[in-house]
Amino acid sequence: EFQPIRRGANGQGIGGVVFLGYGISSDEDKYDDYADINVEGKVVIVIRREPQSFDGGAFKGTATSSNAYIDRKLELMTNAKAAAVLFVNDFAGSPTVETDELATPSSFGNDGEALPFAHVKQSVIDRVLNATPLKTKDGESLSSLKAVAQYIDAGLKPVSQELTGWSADVTTKFQGNTVTAYNLIGVIEGEGPHADQTIVIGGHYDHLGFGGYGSRSPTRNGEIHNGADDNASGTAAVVELARRIASGPKPKHRMIFICFSGEERGLIGSNYYVLHPVVPLDDTIAMINFDMIGNLKNNTVEVNGVGTAEEFRDIVMKADEATPIDISIIDGAFAGSDHLPFYLKQIPVMFCFTGMTSIYHTPDDDFETLNIEGVVSVIDYSEQLLRGIDGLEKPPTFVAAQPGNRRAANRAPFLGIQPDLAASGAEGIVVRTVREESPAQAGGLQTGDIITKVDNTTVEGYQTLIEILIASKPGDKLKLSFKRGSEMNETEVVLGEPRR
Repeated sequence: EFQPIRRGANGQGIGGVVFLGYGISSDEDKYDDYADINVEGKVVIVIRREPQSFDGGAFKGTATSSNAYIDRKLELMTNAKAAAVLFVNDFAGSPTVETDELATPSSFGNDGEALPFAHVKQSVIDRVLNATPLKTKDGESLSSLKAVAQYIDAGLKPVSQELTGWSADVTTKFQGNTVTAYNLIGVIEGEGPHADQTIVIGGHYDHLGFGGYGSRSPTRNGEIHNGADDNASGTAAVVELARRIASGPKPKHRMIFICFSGEERGLIGSNYYVLHPVVPLDDTIAMINFDMIGNLKNNTVEVNGVGTAEEFRDIVMKADEATPIDISIIDGAFAGSDHLPFYLKQIPVMFCFTGMTSIYHTPDDDFETLNIEGVVSVIDYSEQLLRGIDGLEKPPTFVAAQPGNRRAANRAPFLGIQPDLAASGAEGIVVRTVREESPAQAGGLQTGDIITKVDNTTVEGYQTLIEILIASKPGDKLKLSFKRGSEMNETEVVLGEPRR
């Protein structure tokens, strides 16, 4: 009947219980659930979203205003020194027992900077209200959430009040589970004056297991997600390139081949490697990453990171001339796959990618969907890239991104998507998750959507979006063009306050 939420803080909140309506205070809409009520030290019951979710209603009617955002509500409750919050679904959004679903622990994010926070079933709050009905100023008695919603919607009259005789103890403690995972590493030593310099070739071998976190098929949890494209294809490239190099003459540089674990959980394996390298990172001159190379289309592979070294473009073009495959060059290296920790250590990187598919992060990403000949073509091309780097007489010259953007991004207005950086690229940003009560959710974005344009700017990767957000301010409206399946769509979002 309840679910602790990670967006809240670990801790304990004990106190009397206050029914706080929607937890909104809005001068613009002349509505204030906090008027004439003191919630300091109280456990507050707050309804999700906002009143009048119908055409012509206040708070943007069927659309979602910024007052509905969970961050805004938590900020108000924290400033008012509430002890804890019990969140309950709104009646308009969840009118039946079947639709009254509890959020997952991470639905609202994992920040843990607010107050103890639990999501409870409507039936729980209905039992409380049935025992202790809310009394309105005009004499009505409200004994269910449905009655509360109908009353507030009718006249935008708050009904916040303490529930006499009730107290609550909300204690939350989230603790991460620790498991051991392994990076698989093979080394081919070099020969000659550059033998102590290292080239890393990598790709992740983990996927989603039985679904759950990261799956785009939430109704199919329990089915094996094999991840043939993501990333058995990249793993095959790492192993095959190791076989080819080991079968030929000694390379001029040491080559380290790594199959990373934990990529799907946040680049865990590659981040661990750059902190605990098998040879000093100072001697690592380049890194090539393979993530999703199993669906070559139009004989074209996308090569990211070409702009991270002055020498890379010439190597990329010569490799293109030596093989029948076509290439799409992306200078940036902002896609969040296993090359990124190396890039952040100022090591030049390249990342090969054949694009998104409709079965990405679903149980249908299986062997029979792969373009095997295309995988071989990408490996053939990548071998030429690798030999081109190996042929350099001095380390490639690292080229950094424009300074300051990463720090400024932390102060950017809130949109509310988690991009799938490994799958994003020149075709747009792939949405991995949409935060609850966020501008993105209000605009109708869903997991798997591909954002292709913001206003009139074509999105060519994560950095494009970051730069747009940095240049914007809270309250600005952005028109997003996005692809869902085979259809193009547009929506407008109103940016929220930066996340703290």
